[in-house]
Amino acid sequence: MSNSEEPKVTTAPHIVKEELMAAGNWLKLEKTTYVDHAGSTRAWETVKRTTRQTNTEADGVGIIALLKRTLHKDCVVMVKQFRPPMGCHTLEFPAGLIDEGESAEAAALRELKEETGYKGEVVGITPVTCLDPGLSNCATQMVMVNINGDEGENINPTQQLGTNKIRVLTRKYRKKRSL
Repeated sequence: MSNSEEPKVTTAPHIVKEELMAAGNWLKLEKTTYVDHAGSTRAWETVKRTTRQTNTEADGVGIIALLKRTLHKDCVVMVKQFRPPMGCHTLEFPAGLIDEGESAEAAALRELKEETGYKGEVVGITPVTCLDPGLSNCATQMVMVNINGDEGENINPTQQLGTNKIRVLTRKYRKKRSL
């Protein structure tokens, strides 16, 4: 390094303050003032959930459910529903919020039953992840569930929804072939 170059100063990024801009039943919008790694003070618009339960890191779960039936290819269970922020119907994995005192696994099985009517078995769970950290603090765990499609209650499943209209779809699941 030559004498004319000054060493770069870095700092640990940190939040200075959060100001409420708007609030609703499920979300709030805040102006977040923070200091970046270069020491500059900056502002960011942040969406936060108002529903995060105590003693949990995740707000909700996404469910990757495999429907397994004898003499059929495995299928991924998905749902199609109208989403106002998108202004259209979307194809999604079943998902939902974690209730107070509920584990991510229990929430996944409850939401799967409500949205699709299927009863399954949890076979895996991811660490807590943020799916859109540039926009919100919403944290999710993806839960992998196997559904025995040969069980009586899974042959003609009945959704347990109120007034929501969610269409259940299955799509063939292709396993990657090994070389």
